Amino acid sequence: MNEFLPKVAEILEIDAVTPDFKFREIDDWDSMKGFSLIVLMESDYGKTMTLEEFLNCETVNDLAKFAGVEG
Repeated sequence: MNEFLPKVAEILEIDAVTPDFKFREIDDWDSMKGFSLIVLMESDYGKTMTLEEFLNCETVNDLAKFAGVEG
């Protein structure tokens, strides 16, 4: 999780995130940030994420679980 959180924060263009952070609630949320999170799943964690699976994720912890990252 220690490596995962900074990667998500970088994509979201914010200083830091916590596992319970609701990533879609940032002021400048857009589809490119969402796409970048989906790409992160595949490029860094080898997990192919469908749009439906992504839409079911609400928090950074949900993304981490999908990626197989232990907290």
